Amino acid sequence: MTARSTSRTTLPDQVGTLRVSARRLIAGAERGGTGGDLHDVLDTAFGTRLLIGDAMGKGPEGARSAAAVLHAWRQLAVHERSLEVLAVRLHSLVTHSADPDRFVTAALLTFAPDGSAEMVCCGHPPPVLIRAGGAVSAVVPAPAPPLGLLDLGQGWCATQPVPASSWDRMLLHTDGVSEARDGDGDFYPLCERAAELAVRPLTTFTAALAADLVHHARGCLQDDATLLAVEHAPP
Repeated sequence: MTARSTSRTTLPDQVGTLRVSARRLIAGAERGGTGGDLHDVLDTAFGTRLLIGDAMGKGPEGARSAAAVLHAWRQLAVHERSLEVLAVRLHSLVTHSADPDRFVTAALLTFAPDGSAEMVCCGHPPPVLIRAGGAVSAVVPAPAPPLGLLDLGQGWCATQPVPASSWDRMLLHTDGVSEARDGDGDFYPLCERAAELAVRPLTTFTAALAADLVHHARGCLQDDATLLAVEHAPP
């Protein structure tokens, strides 16, 4: 499937205590859909909150599931203090939707003013943490099923801390990035390429990663791909 050219998303450059830059590619432009990836960053009374997710399926069905979760997130994230409860309420939305057999992988984070964060990861690829100088590591998430399948994990999920000292730039992504293959079938080396490109300012960092991803896949992404990078930047 030929990927659409990379596009910068409509998020502001700064939300709350985070500088933000996101890029999105939709595989199979001929389908005319908007894809199943979703992401958002909100300034709330509980801290700056971030969501990235990937709805099961392609085309209009995946896009419909993604839009429903994103709409509910925007309603709930500003009122629900507990990140675990917020995730469970999104799970309930998926299970009671018009497509109850679908699921949505998601990572939800709340960032405190000092740069520390807490995260709930529901079957989604974990964030990549980048330190000044290019050292890169990945968060090892507490295991939980995707939204829509949380009942397989006793219907609950756990938060885990992300210390401020562990990151200077955080890169979140959907599996369309990490599972993109080249002509030889090799996966995109995301951590390696993120480390090499980390010297760039945030906006050009995500643009360069997106272009590099398309080059790796020889212009033929098999799945939608979203890159969302943030830096701690108190107002």
